[in-house]
Amino acid sequence: MIVATATLIFLTLVFAPIYLKANVTFVASDMSAQVSIGVGFVKVFDERVSLRGRFLHCEGTVESNLDVRSIDGKSGIALLGCLTVDKLCVTLYNNFASFACLPALNAILATATATAINLFHCQLYSEVLGTLGKSRMQIRALINLSVVGLSFCLLKQGVKKWKTRKSEK
Repeated sequence: MIVATATLIFLTLVFAPIYLKANVTFVASDMSAQVSIGVGFVKVFDERVSLRGRFLHCEGTVESNLDVRSIDGKSGIALLGCLTVDKLCVTLYNNFASFACLPALNAILATATATAINLFHCQLYSEVLGTLGKSRMQIRALINLSVVGLSFCLLKQGVKKWKTRKSEK
């Protein structure tokens, strides 16, 4: 009976989804982004990334400068396959100086949201708001992943790298 209970608890923890709250704010005039990711009330990742010449300057959880030309998208582990987006909210904050274009932006964003809702299976929200500060775009997302999905994704990537190394020999 104890073994069955322990097995059920283990399986529940392995298959239960882990919800991540992501918040990304882009400021086009500064060429910067503020990225924060949390699990529940605990902030796991908080980073400010800005473009300075050919370098991405990172401040926060990871302190580094990355050369944009040296980034290779095929060398990393593709973990995006194990993430599921449940909710996505896009907010455009537009400066009041360009107030005339707010209705047009609202119409364009409403059309894009309606199209995306038909393509994807998640809750989407969009809005255009006026602000006195800098114009910016904010994206809030609720993402879930499970330990099994993450493990399967890492295993699949490991097998793919093992096959490429084996074929090179």
